[in-house]
Amino acid sequence: MEIFNDFYTNVARALSEIDEKWRGYKGLIICGTHTPHDTEFLINKIKEARENKIPTLLICFGHQLGAIEWARNIKGIKDATSEEFGQGTFVVKKRLKLKVGLHEGESWWSNYRIVINWDIPQHFFSVPYHPEYQNSKEKPHPILKRFLQYAKEYTMAM
Repeated sequence: MEIFNDFYTNVARALSEIDEKWRGYKGLIICGTHTPHDTEFLINKIKEARENKIPTLLICFGHQLGAIEWARNIKGIKDATSEEFGQGTFVVKKRLKLKVGLHEGESWWSNYRIVINWDIPQHFFSVPYHPEYQNSKEKPHPILKRFLQYAKEYTMAM
């Protein structure tokens, strides 16, 4: 499993609470960050995962990068980007107000929102919030649990 970005530790802990063998599964995880970096590298990783149907978990910032990749390579918006770090056509824009705290039972810390329709590929698990903070051994977060089951089955079928 490849995992990228700053909130790696929290996501790794949450996944380990569900399945200690998760690191051995084939997949891509892009976590959240407060300081966007390596964006083009990460967008290319998402593109490779989409094209090769690799199980992918995109959390918060990763969710935004997934929408940018989709806009560029499927919708044909070659200069698609985010207001946060780029110049071009903004498919991710700053919210009027920071969305932080629990909203509908999910943990949010989000200053940006996707402003295009994005058809998330079937092998992608993509959320604008942080499921890792709502996860426990006793009550695994459904998104994380489904992603790990999918990645496990994908790996076993290889």
